[in-house]
Amino acid sequence: MSVHSTGQLAAQANAPVTPGTTVAVVIPMPGDPDWSIFDEIPADVRIIVPDDSDGKLAPPPRANVSYFDYTAQRDYMGDHYDAIPHKSAACRNFGHVVAFREGYDVIVALDYDCKVRPGWFQAHLDALTVKTDAPAVAPERPNGWVNSVTVEGWYARGYPYELRNPVDARTTETTATGEVKLHMGVWDGIVDLNGIDRFPPHDAPPDPGEHKEPLVALGNIPVCGMNTSFRRELAPAYFFLPDLWVDDGSPGGWQLSRHDDIWGGYIAKRLMDLRGDLLSFGPPVVEHTRLTPGTRTAKIEHYMHLLAWEFFALVDAASEKVHPDHYGEMFGALSEEFLSEVGRSRAPRHYLGIYRALGESMLRWAKVFA
Repeated sequence: MSVHSTGQLAAQANAPVTPGTTVAVVIPMPGDPDWSIFDEIPADVRIIVPDDSDGKLAPPPRANVSYFDYTAQRDYMGDHYDAIPHKSAACRNFGHVVAFREGYDVIVALDYDCKVRPGWFQAHLDALTVKTDAPAVAPERPNGWVNSVTVEGWYARGYPYELRNPVDARTTETTATGEVKLHMGVWDGIVDLNGIDRFPPHDAPPDPGEHKEPLVALGNIPVCGMNTSFRRELAPAYFFLPDLWVDDGSPGGWQLSRHDDIWGGYIAKRLMDLRGDLLSFGPPVVEHTRLTPGTRTAKIEHYMHLLAWEFFALVDAASEKVHPDHYGEMFGALSEEFLSEVGRSRAPRHYLGIYRALGESMLRWAKVFA
């Protein structure tokens, strides 16, 4: 059964961000943050907080902030409540639905453990514009990846291990023309790396390297979701995938986590490429303040690394059967084709169970916008 329709997803305005543009900031919170997180966000900008603590936050009053615990989310989503993941960073999907339904032109996403600096908000708005011959970076090899960490020998979380060699990781400087629909800011303090890369004798860098200006990423790039901005029209295709448990025969199974933004960003980027829209990365830089213990991070990332290569291949195969359209249409079509590809895959049985569950979660998300 098709879950995509043309009725509700009419074309959105493609004009560059202007002073009249409406903006919502989405900050998912599993617990109380440093409440100064709001200080660099203008007081007249709507802030949407998916409360993943389920009502345990103790926030100071602020008129422009809306908090949604699980009961409020259920009331808002109605029959589509099961499309929203919880107890993971993917709970931010709820905030994106609210911003989309309420008609905000731009959605800015921030993690609760990040500190912003002066100019952060405006830098995101400035990035979402039409570009002509903008600085860009592209992989030299077909289906290669761009690394947002420019410190030699280090790679951003989610960059495939299979490509971590001097030949396959090579990129080239070029230019790009088009509209930036998604911009990824970067981070310092605690750089977004895979957990296992922090194990001794490694000494992780304190920043991701030099980022003087936004660069357009041509090809694939790990899309970290903790400091991003995107156009409203992209929201139906920008789905952060849920955490799952892999039944591999071990006691209690094994958690699949920290893939939510990387894999969801991979899908969004594939669809953006089909339409000729651009993704850029670079400033603004936020301070990432919270480090999850390395052993726990490595454990919950274990299956992300094992499952990633086949996941990307399944998305690639599915995207070949999707035609440029509105993003909701494209995501619905890709979700259906993805499940079809899973049905043909010869991946290990417990891998297929995870891919199937991810595809089903994608279909539930697509129905939110149908």
